[in-house]
Amino acid sequence: MPVTAIVLAAGEGIRMKSHHPKVVHKVLDKPLVWWSVRAAREAGVDRIVVVVGNGADEVRACLAGEDVTFVEQTERLGTGHAVMCVRDALGSFDGPVVVLSGDSPLLRPETIRDLIARTREAHNACTVLTMTPPDVTGYGRLDFAEDGSVRGIIEHKDCTPEQRERLTECNSGVYCFCGGRLAANIDKIGNDNAQHEYYLTDMVGIYVGMGEPVAAVHVDDYTELLGVNSRVQLAEATKVMQHRINGRLMAGGVSMLDPDMVWAGADVTVGRDTVLLPMTMLWGKTTVGEACTLGPNVRLTDTTVADGCTVEETVAIGQTITN
Repeated sequence: MPVTAIVLAAGEGIRMKSHHPKVVHKVLDKPLVWWSVRAAREAGVDRIVVVVGNGADEVRACLAGEDVTFVEQTERLGTGHAVMCVRDALGSFDGPVVVLSGDSPLLRPETIRDLIARTREAHNACTVLTMTPPDVTGYGRLDFAEDGSVRGIIEHKDCTPEQRERLTECNSGVYCFCGGRLAANIDKIGNDNAQHEYYLTDMVGIYVGMGEPVAAVHVDDYTELLGVNSRVQLAEATKVMQHRINGRLMAGGVSMLDPDMVWAGADVTVGRDTVLLPMTMLWGKTTVGEACTLGPNVRLTDTTVADGCTVEETVAIGQTITN
């Protein structure tokens, strides 16, 4: 059965203090929502649906050229309502449905694949991706039955002091649902809360009450599930992605005098025995050959560098650099 990913990207992001939608702010050279779309695609998802709302045209523009379907949430009435909008636009869901956040750029494709596989193998109505961050304040906590199944999610504000101490497994907001059961039951979510919104989290309690199987998949590296809600968190996510990409480049034979002073985008390739010196920035589809030395103070965008080149104090966009 085909897999659908729903990327929630309709929010305003008030804490960003910006005139632009939160999800268009960039980690390295790509918008936040782009990373979520890329992770879904590399996980093998068949259909990607991006829910837009605030700044919808700007979000669409930043994903121009991507093979995605846009669904507009004209009234922002919560995450459950966003999924209702997608169900109504598509008619139904066939196969697993993964729900991702457009402001969580660090989730790895292999984690999404594992979430889908676990849902299929156990025939779960819902599988929740969970983590244990160093500071669990503010997160919904997973409550488990003796057999390891999920009994419910208790929001931080609703936890007793004993529960806050005992329950450390946190809800990431990433889920995989059985599409058929989700389409049939999503309308059971109510909005009897202070915000009068429809929360997707409530599906867990609904399924438990129905006797449907709900499980959790724990992610060891909690940084994969960090969301971006402020400029500080944007910088933190960028640093994590910088280290992840630079680590991959160095594992492939690239040297860096100081990895903290080198930035490379997701689509950049660098050949073996190339040295990247401090203040080197490589963006877009830049390709660097083997045995090159780049830096200091180099910024290349969509540029090709031939083997054996030395490039320093250079800004180039859409160029070819040879000896």
